[in-house]
Amino acid sequence: MANEALTKISEQYQTFLNPVIKANKLSAANLEALVNFQLNTLQSYIDLAIGRIKAAANIDNPDSLRDFLTGQAESIANLHQKLLDDSKALTDLTTRFKAEFDKLVQDSLPISK
Repeated sequence: MANEALTKISEQYQTFLNPVIKANKLSAANLEALVNFQLNTLQSYIDLAIGRIKAAANIDNPDSLRDFLTGQAESIANLHQKLLDDSKALTDLTTRFKAEFDKLVQDSLPISK
């Protein structure tokens, strides 16, 4: 009798914990994806900035100044496009996260089973 009660309590506990465990795993995976996105994005912006600093350091005559300014205009256009692309990628990432959590909640509701 006591063994049956413990088994039933254990099953109820597992039923309660399974969605929590799934949510924790999903959170960890999503956090990892977000951190990787941020690190990769940060590195690309750092590379761009260092490239422009090096280009500025190489200015030593009017022709190299003209080349630098032309490069600046191209870099600004590239940066603008990169910001748009990164914003879209981040939006897609967060939309996917939300959809995954919404599905987890729906799957965890007793009504949906």
